[in-house]
Amino acid sequence: MRKKIFAVKARESVFATVVSVIMAAVFLSPASLFALDNVDSGKLEYHFKNRYGVYLPAGFTVKAVKGKDSEMKGFKEGKYEIGFPDGKSRSFPFLVSRDGRFLIMGNVPIVNVNEMEETGIPGVRQGFLASEGGQVPILVSGDRKTITVGRLESLDKDPAAETAKKISLENVPSKGNPDAQVTVVEYSDFQCGYCARAANDVADFLKDYQGKVRLFYKQFPLSFHKWAEEASIASLCVYDQANEKFWELHDAIFEKQGEIKVADARETFAGMASKLGVDMKKYNQCVESEETRRRVASEMDEGKSIGVSGTPTFVVDGFVISGGANMEALRNAVDYRLSLKSESSGM
Repeated sequence: MRKKIFAVKARESVFATVVSVIMAAVFLSPASLFALDNVDSGKLEYHFKNRYGVYLPAGFTVKAVKGKDSEMKGFKEGKYEIGFPDGKSRSFPFLVSRDGRFLIMGNVPIVNVNEMEETGIPGVRQGFLASEGGQVPILVSGDRKTITVGRLESLDKDPAAETAKKISLENVPSKGNPDAQVTVVEYSDFQCGYCARAANDVADFLKDYQGKVRLFYKQFPLSFHKWAEEASIASLCVYDQANEKFWELHDAIFEKQGEIKVADARETFAGMASKLGVDMKKYNQCVESEETRRRVASEMDEGKSIGVSGTPTFVVDGFVISGGANMEALRNAVDYRLSLKSESSGM
């Protein structure tokens, strides 16, 4: 659980402060002693003000709205509707115990052990918990008394080959030699600062390994980056018209990353696309299509299935290189794969 120190500065910092404070962790704290079905919303609102009001600007309003029964036994769902002095508003979910004794703030991941996958080990199941950066793999014992963070690895299978099987390289932006010895897949987020810095490093990397590496770009817009999904959609719609133009838009978005605003992000990307000379009628139809959103979601699901939880993440011939923009690790992995192929060809 991370704690953050917030400085109340100007009006534009209100959203960042609220989201960071309330959603950064799951808080468990005593609430009022009353039955939920007869709950006085005023008491829930008082608790919120008393617990979180210090982080919010003067003049904010809060309304507690009760909801349905939660999948978590003994709790009901609800949400706080927060209004800000500048007219903006946000809502934040919570769970409250039916006896009125406990409140849980934030999105609470509910895990149904019976729906988790069998591992091949009697009584042990595997699944995931949602987190800010993606999904955390967990293992649960058969007696349900022990939870372990981690994933099982088979000693009887080639882990890289198994990972590579899960990655589709059809209809994906790419650059480099189609007959390259090594395949690199990047899962990236256009609003991610590390990804922007990595973009320049990747350009140098491809020059150094020219002819030896082919790079594929996969969409992985993180939920807390508010215009990242729109950027992913825009980039795919440009890619559908020309692979080269995708990379031009890719560079343009990362170059202007700090200037892009949530309120007019879609218009900004449309302007960038127009400058590239794409067919704007086709582009706009693509942006509006639910199929395009499903493509983005599918690439994210694929990434999560191989352990991607943050960006950028590189996968070299099936080997996942975690740790952000770790170009040294990427180069080491590529060198290793090239050495194996060299040994193989020399045999």
